[in-house]
Amino acid sequence: MKAKKYFDVFKDAAGHPKAEKFAEEVRARIALAEAIHRERVLQSLSMQSLAEKADTTPAVISRIENAQVSTGIDMIYRIFKALGKDKVELSFA
Repeated sequence: MKAKKYFDVFKDAAGHPKAEKFAEEVRARIALAEAIHRERVLQSLSMQSLAEKADTTPAVISRIENAQVSTGIDMIYRIFKALGKDKVELSFA
């Protein structure tokens, strides 16, 4: 049996009906991660400081900022409130 090369696997996956939906969701998660990270750095906050203000852990902040997890609206709300933001605008284009 011939071994499949990784690029063949990715090429096959791209043709899957749910591939574009998955890619859109990943792009949205990355946009959120970048927005949180950018604002935290602009405010010179450590992950520890932001976590304390948002009543969570630095590990959670890290996973969100690295787009490793999908997070609920309640956590997003707590993080942006901790950053002093009442309005957030994200672009998924």
